[in-house]
Amino acid sequence: MTRLVTAEIFKLRTTRTFYGIVGGALGLVLLIVVVASATATWNPGNTPLRDLLGISGFAQVFALVLGILALTSEFRHGTITPSLLVVPDRVRLTLAKLGASLAIGLALGLAATGLTAAIGAAILNARGIDTGLTGSQLTKMIVGVTIATALYAALGVGVGALVYLFVLENLLQIVKPLRDVLAKYGFGGVGQGLTGTGDAGADHPPLGQVSAGLVLAGYCAIFLIAGIAMMKRRDITA
Repeated sequence: MTRLVTAEIFKLRTTRTFYGIVGGALGLVLLIVVVASATATWNPGNTPLRDLLGISGFAQVFALVLGILALTSEFRHGTITPSLLVVPDRVRLTLAKLGASLAIGLALGLAATGLTAAIGAAILNARGIDTGLTGSQLTKMIVGVTIATALYAALGVGVGALVYLFVLENLLQIVKPLRDVLAKYGFGGVGQGLTGTGDAGADHPPLGQVSAGLVLAGYCAIFLIAGIAMMKRRDITA
């Protein structure tokens, strides 16, 4: 299985799309962090570095796209047939893509949060502004954002295998009675809970970090299981 995961990572990192998405994610995050940390103002008692780390959450969207492309690009370019000739077991192939996406998501999340913390703290210190976070709080947020980014990449694999279900949340968001539930348990809500960037004083405060992580992991499992089921039934043509 390790060889399959390594092969899937190799597939991803040998495409221009991969570098475009990763470069775009890091570039966008760092651009916003530099501008925000250099120009924004904070009141005493605020936590500016916490706000800046929230910006690194943009990387989760790019990780989701990478996860989706890990599978859908095989169908688009017709490479799924030779892939299945090498690995006839579609479940193993999908799980290999899951492992590759998790690894890349972890790396992307760690890079985004690490660079955000380093650059943001440096600019804030140069301006004489206290970061507002202790070392343990900073570590907790970096770990949370990194894990969230990896889980979004894993979620993308499930969404890619079950692409038609991706419209489900968009359809539900327009149903007013469910908006409050989605604010807390939707992808955005649990992402904020896991990364620690949500507002605990809001009308619908996010879940705790552990609870949010478990919910997001559950979403990944649901989409992945459903995606594998569809993958096993789907006709594959060159």
